[in-house]
Amino acid sequence: MKKSYVLAGIIATMFAAGAQANIKWDYVGAGYTDAGGDGPYIEGSYRLDGNWVVEGTYTRLSEGPFDVNFVQAGVNYLTGFKLDFSPTTQTYVLAGIENASGDADDTGGYAGVGLRHPLTPQVELYSEAAYHSIGDDHGSLAGGIAFYLSPDWAIRSNIALNSGDTKNEFRFGVSYQF
Repeated sequence: MKKSYVLAGIIATMFAAGAQANIKWDYVGAGYTDAGGDGPYIEGSYRLDGNWVVEGTYTRLSEGPFDVNFVQAGVNYLTGFKLDFSPTTQTYVLAGIENASGDADDTGGYAGVGLRHPLTPQVELYSEAAYHSIGDDHGSLAGGIAFYLSPDWAIRSNIALNSGDTKNEFRFGVSYQF
């Protein structure tokens, strides 16, 4: 029995030591999204310096005869704030603009907070809470995971739970880190 505890402690220590991996902000990705309508998306993120990250997403949503092109462009400011219980977690503030065009046209902004945490060298978790002024003003709580197949390639999945009449969103895709 004591050997099991020792083995479990060693494994936990290895995972904790491995969680020192750097979070990868520079990537391009593509995949499938379902948000009331469904379709492909492409996204990218690039770290400008120690604190600023720019990001953008293009999504083509279709539902029956209706099509919408959805573009999102924004910035993240990495706060440098460290959590006592999780010093490898990165916290950030996010803001940007969103535009929907096609069968429905609308433009708005978004702002919120988020965090990213390297659980292991192969697994990274993230969550964001944001307010969106596009469409029916709504709040969203998003969470996701990136599983790194190699240092360059990852499988990503996330879900965003939205308030009001805004449909929840699910994404699944791949990304290339550079």
